[in-house]
Amino acid sequence: MTTLHIYHFFKDRQKLFPFLVSCLMVLVAANIFLDYLFTLWQSSAFYFSESLLFSSFWILFAPIVSAQLHFIKKIRKLTTGLLIISLAVLIHLTVYPALVWLLSKTFYDHTFPYWQTFNFGLSAYLIKSAIVYTFSFTVLTILKNKTRQSPPVAEEIREQNMITSMILSDSNYKKIIVEVSDIYYFSANSPYINVHHQSKKYLHNETLKSLETQLDSNRFVRIHKSHIVNIDKIIAYQSRQNGDYDITLSDQSVLRLSRNYAKDFRSKFDCLHLTSK
Repeated sequence: MTTLHIYHFFKDRQKLFPFLVSCLMVLVAANIFLDYLFTLWQSSAFYFSESLLFSSFWILFAPIVSAQLHFIKKIRKLTTGLLIISLAVLIHLTVYPALVWLLSKTFYDHTFPYWQTFNFGLSAYLIKSAIVYTFSFTVLTILKNKTRQSPPVAEEIREQNMITSMILSDSNYKKIIVEVSDIYYFSANSPYINVHHQSKKYLHNETLKSLETQLDSNRFVRIHKSHIVNIDKIIAYQSRQNGDYDITLSDQSVLRLSRNYAKDFRSKFDCLHLTSK
């Protein structure tokens, strides 16, 4: 697994949160087991329910580390990073006694006072919290910085593989070299695709999915499951008031922009053209 894959795994909250919870449940179990061993060593009574209650300290790492990742993406200065670490520790140590108080008041016969648990957490978990949040911040920052160095290389490779021309056959099976920049759009015509060139329409033996990976994604954008359009050939687009749009090309062709592709299209179109609000 590459650094890029690891960073995107942590960036995906749907994957990150369950992963953190699973790891922290293991820590909770380990903490309870250590409490049990400690009571054996001290020849004292072991109360599973209380050990479980105070082990809730570890569960709080899941939401706070997830929030930490969100803010890491916006960090530019070291002082901001130190502030985030300090804030994470502070939030953890203040929320923890509140959680213990709430759980004990709701499910236990004895309610543990907030400040009693706060003082306990401060003495028992302050250093541990600082270590965990500093470690997670450092690792996530390193992964983020490494992924920033990867895209230019990947982009360079992708640009080298982009096609600038195509060899097409006319109705007389004559092979013609066509510049991709002169193509208005591609449309599906299974098992082929139609190539709508400024001079005529050609039939090409390839799929839209395969062709899409070879085109400049900043110039050719999918607007429908059966259409890829050249942004440079668009002169207007208008909303249908239902999420879809009508796109008008310079040859007066009108194509439908599906709502499923509208966000990506508008982002790329606006990047190439100055838009009014």
